[in-house]
Amino acid sequence: MKPMENIRVVELSTMLAGPMTARILAEWGADVVKVESVNGDAWRKQAGTTLSPCTKDANPNFDVQNMNKRFVCLNLRTEAGRDAMMKLLSGADIFITNYRVQALEPMGLTYEQLKETFPRLIHASVLGYGSEGPESSRPGYDYTVFFARTGLMADLAPAGGPPLIPVGGIGDHSVAVALSGGIAAALYKRSVTGEGDKVDVSLLQAGTFINCTGILNGFNGRKLPRDRYDCGHAGSNTYQGSDGEWFYLAIIDYRRFPEFCQVIGMPEIAADPRFSTSDVYYENRGELTRILDKKFAEQPVSYWHELLDTHDLPHEVLHHFKDVPYDPQVQANHYTYFHEYSDGTKTVFSNGPVHFGSIDPSAIPCRISGSIGRDTDEVLKEIGYTDEQIHAMHQSEEIK
Repeated sequence: MKPMENIRVVELSTMLAGPMTARILAEWGADVVKVESVNGDAWRKQAGTTLSPCTKDANPNFDVQNMNKRFVCLNLRTEAGRDAMMKLLSGADIFITNYRVQALEPMGLTYEQLKETFPRLIHASVLGYGSEGPESSRPGYDYTVFFARTGLMADLAPAGGPPLIPVGGIGDHSVAVALSGGIAAALYKRSVTGEGDKVDVSLLQAGTFINCTGILNGFNGRKLPRDRYDCGHAGSNTYQGSDGEWFYLAIIDYRRFPEFCQVIGMPEIAADPRFSTSDVYYENRGELTRILDKKFAEQPVSYWHELLDTHDLPHEVLHHFKDVPYDPQVQANHYTYFHEYSDGTKTVFSNGPVHFGSIDPSAIPCRISGSIGRDTDEVLKEIGYTDEQIHAMHQSEEIK
């Protein structure tokens, strides 16, 4: 049995964070029914964001957030569409949405509107700026809230340069991981009390939490953004080899500094009065970084990687996005896998962020999204609609 087998999820969300939350639950075994408007999730048409192909049969940019779901199309502006939504929720354990309260209220889908009718339902929301405060109703994206508002975009960039250019989805997917955990906790509470709960995670909340170390730096007066020579210490910094590639050195424990100096052929550094105690070592981090810059520029990164690995000194080569799908360690753990669509389009997908002993990571299903409303008829029959009723609803454009 998978961890969330026999759990029914109804998802009413668009773009990234809400859909990815539901996709994670689907991977854990939940039956996820995604409800879309007649125009569909806007993310269906955003393939260019990742330079992904988008054909009649293949839409990997959309599928990565929406695999292993069933797709229902309801016109929630009609009474019949809203009635069908309520029937779906009557058999659901979890409702996931990223719609703002002002959009949910006319449809009767806020937590306050649903909690008495469906007391066991877990109402899970993705928010931008949180549920309280003067900006609670503002629209938010991971670029604007998770990156810009939390300092990540400004203070992670090198000093003197433009702001950081983020990759789409990092904030959204951070929210999805957190919200999935919150939903699981609410399900456990319900198993004890019989009562549902309200669970929400905002982009501002996730960014503030993930950036808690950076916030401490700012609070304690560190000048940001900074360059490589204003690092925490020279043993925790990036260095460039003679081939132009980079690696990250992570000699975090000062007690290993003399050993490190011996390994790279510079034992005299450990005895240098500028670096011979931990206090002066931290104080003179810029000078030591410049010394190590010259040393590491003598050989390619592959040389340093082999040398440091041989002596079990922590470091890592800076890889590129294009390298990750083929990384032997990534492949050994089934963190990514390759997929070919029926029309021959090829792509790579990332598996979810958790492994369970009950789920074989090499055998996780990959059911792609298909068209808007692909499973509408099937799902409506499950909740009691007849063929005649479904046909009539299609004719009146209450469903698709």
